[in-house]
Amino acid sequence: MNSISIQINEMENSIDEYIYYFSEKGWCAYDSLNITMVQKAVAEAKSNGVEAGEKIILSFYLNDVKQIIQWLKNKSKQFALRHKMLEEAFEEHFEGRYYASVPMFLIIIDGVVNDYTKSKGFFAEKTDVSAWDCLVGCDETLQRMKEVFSQKRTQTNADPIYVPYRNGILHGRDINYGNKYVSCKCVALMFAVADWIHMKESENYRKTKYEKEINPPPLKETLRRILENQKDKKMLNKWQRRDIIIGMDISSTPSADECAEYPYIIPLLEMLEAWRNMNYGNLSERLKNLYRYEQSERKRAGECRKMFAEKILQSYSLLEIEERGCSFTRLLVRITWNEDEIQNVGELEFGCAYQNEEGKPSFPWKNNGDWVLIPWNVSCLYCSGQG
Repeated sequence: MNSISIQINEMENSIDEYIYYFSEKGWCAYDSLNITMVQKAVAEAKSNGVEAGEKIILSFYLNDVKQIIQWLKNKSKQFALRHKMLEEAFEEHFEGRYYASVPMFLIIIDGVVNDYTKSKGFFAEKTDVSAWDCLVGCDETLQRMKEVFSQKRTQTNADPIYVPYRNGILHGRDINYGNKYVSCKCVALMFAVADWIHMKESENYRKTKYEKEINPPPLKETLRRILENQKDKKMLNKWQRRDIIIGMDISSTPSADECAEYPYIIPLLEMLEAWRNMNYGNLSERLKNLYRYEQSERKRAGECRKMFAEKILQSYSLLEIEERGCSFTRLLVRITWNEDEIQNVGELEFGCAYQNEEGKPSFPWKNNGDWVLIPWNVSCLYCSGQG
């Protein structure tokens, strides 16, 4: 068994133990769950009991989760549409105003799933929350949470609850729900729902990829790939990382001609130029990873127009270029734009990867693809127009 297989098995075992100890308490497990937190919580539960393990989980959702909440906004269109509501709900959550945060989280979850399924919310009886080949198992874990959280609550209850019973809370029957346990479990559920949507959207692609992998190529094709791999290894050994200094090696506002030795900058320049010219078709193509939840070019362009139509780009300046590999570079750019007669300044962080025509990682010397922008942190675009 190779090291990757061992790591995957360890992750699966850790998640299984997490589910065993904490799912009955209402804690969701999901594919992107922080594995370090999982392992610490499980170890603490084994040593000092489940309640001690829960303290590790609570600390994560009360503190560490601040670093990744932007991920929710970028994960799907349904969450992006609710970015302001998300920000307000998380503000209430982090300030300990749980009577406000909990219903807002529950409303967001219901609305997101309703928009995605185009029929029913998350807590509806007939909503199917299964997805093919989840690491955690959306079919069982998320379904279990759905059943627990959507229980009927037909009598008014003044005792504290520690599970987000949606019907009891939103219908005013569970009146003592305002505590960190309920709020944090809602946050965990939101991440689980976002993972589920992502897995559903990629389902067909992943099935096709799996079918190709279980049908091995002919011997001639295998030999050709071996020779290509040997060539790639030689080229990789020759590659050397460059320390690029803005203002010396390249200007902070370079032209395309200046980027002959730095081709990964060109997609960023083309994106900024399309934004400046309000060319939403080209802009959405350069930012296709931001709108990957939309399948058609037309819909991606429409989403792009909604996001950028009121944002007038004024200027930009490269801040950092970090070559992390022959096929991958980190780019940081400062931008200034006007929106609602307010000038905004922010920083956009991208990865730029060389990908072949199928969207898979490749090497630039193969000349079989393009450099593609991958948005890492574009949160300032969601918070603009506020001064």
